[in-house]
Amino acid sequence: MNRYFPVGGPVSEDDIIDRELFLEGITRRLRDGQNLLLAGPRRIGKTSLALEVLRRLRREGHDVALVDMFGITSARELAEHLADALLENRTGIQRTVERIRDMVRSASPAEVRVSVQGIELGMSFARRHGSDLDLLEEALGITDKMARSSNRRVILVFDEFQELARIDSNLHKILRSHLQQKPHISCLFLGSKPTLLDQLFSHGNEAFFRYAVSLPVPEIPPNAWSHYLVRKFFERGISITQAEVGALLKITGGHPQDTMLVASEAYYVLMEINCHVVNLTVLEIAYQRALESLMRAFEELWGGLSEHRGAQQLIKKVASGERPYSKNASPARVGRILAYVMSQGILVKVGRGQYEFLEPMFRDYVSRL
Repeated sequence: MNRYFPVGGPVSEDDIIDRELFLEGITRRLRDGQNLLLAGPRRIGKTSLALEVLRRLRREGHDVALVDMFGITSARELAEHLADALLENRTGIQRTVERIRDMVRSASPAEVRVSVQGIELGMSFARRHGSDLDLLEEALGITDKMARSSNRRVILVFDEFQELARIDSNLHKILRSHLQQKPHISCLFLGSKPTLLDQLFSHGNEAFFRYAVSLPVPEIPPNAWSHYLVRKFFERGISITQAEVGALLKITGGHPQDTMLVASEAYYVLMEINCHVVNLTVLEIAYQRALESLMRAFEELWGGLSEHRGAQQLIKKVASGERPYSKNASPARVGRILAYVMSQGILVKVGRGQYEFLEPMFRDYVSRL
């Protein structure tokens, strides 16, 4: 992974481009007790923004925790991940719960208390006793003890929050019930399935109805990309003109991760040929290398679309410049397919009957099939 042009994961504060006002707004809202929702396709920078917000709130003295729902399979795992993330504020250790279990493994079975930097845990939690939901309640109870000890708000971030229903269909109601009784907690919900999250937070029969304010993640404007790319290349003694910056952004559509990836490949092409000027030939080679590195991910995405009848055919039409609706197609059926592919973060509506690829490099992949 090249951390000079960071790809493949969250980026540092120095590589967050033109989001300062947005970051300040999120930080202020969470500090004031508002719950927020950031929904959008994967790889557009939501987690990077959330991590930067948590860094700022931690510097202010708040206890913070991020729980990634993507790999969690049970309420028990959710409880343990949440407890670990919360206790890390006091211990500096990522897997505090496991350390505690190592400590009490040889202890007597009598009920005792375990204290971690002034935060007490029941022995049932340390020994994995009790039901999954009891453990989740105890993990959430850690926030009460933290708030009392610091007299500050606790900030929870749930990444890929739409995955909660996959873990347990009852967890929405259970978690909402716990959270609404804890005014000292502010929550930031992240998710890559906007349609599912919109239903969860906007439909009256859902547990999280109107529980969080939805904020759109702002796009990075071309002039901000230009300033960033010129500066980053200049730091390594490389020059790039506005024309080449424009060409780079045209082929990536300004997609955050794809733009970083092509810039990264361009940097390494230049190192290989011992050149210090970005030109169109370098960009073309970099783009092809970037596309090759994304091929497996695109193949998996494309293969998954075969499970929804008509999705691949519709996407091919849009990739070739056609509109999805036609005289011979059922508008209702086309609408259902469009809703599905948009929920997957592939297409975005830009006008009446007009749709574009959120990731132009995936459009290029589809066009070459």
